[in-house]
Amino acid sequence: MEIAQKKHSNRVRYVFGDDELDYQLQDSSGSRSFSVGYAGISRDRQTLVERNQWLRNVGLLWILLGAVFTGISLTGDQGLKISVWLWVGLACYGAYHFFSTRYTIIPTESGNLLVIDDADGQRILDEIASRRAGYLRREFDFMPESESPEQHRGRFKWLHREGALSEDELKQRLATIDAMDPGRATVVAPEPGARLN
Repeated sequence: MEIAQKKHSNRVRYVFGDDELDYQLQDSSGSRSFSVGYAGISRDRQTLVERNQWLRNVGLLWILLGAVFTGISLTGDQGLKISVWLWVGLACYGAYHFFSTRYTIIPTESGNLLVIDDADGQRILDEIASRRAGYLRREFDFMPESESPEQHRGRFKWLHREGALSEDELKQRLATIDAMDPGRATVVAPEPGARLN
């Protein structure tokens, strides 16, 4: 499965495999690509808003220049004359705010994944979460005979924290472990007055 995103000069491509994700990013500064296994993708999410700093800097410079020329026009015989540089600067500064790209950043062991916040953004985030959970379940949702009940509990609690098991699934697995663990067997106390022989 492949999902591609594009906004301004930014192009991002995701190819979802069974065990890993292929990622490619192209923007005005260059390109990068890498593959990462689903287990190496963090559940953490951060946000980034990318704007063209050149437009901001040039816009502010031209606004300042336009304000100076407008101020100088007050000293002349023709009266107040708003400089064209003021309008050009305001247009550049407005474009700086308008032409922005918002990303969700997902840290991985191979680098950050940048998901553009657009119509496909949530679909990509959901697909990553679903495939990551599926991979973790395939690889770790079992009870090796070599492990102790406490190790089993730790394994399933970790899977729950990582989003691979729901609350109900975790309770079911812990109940199964408790039923198999002789150290957790419940001793039933006899009723008062009942005969023991």
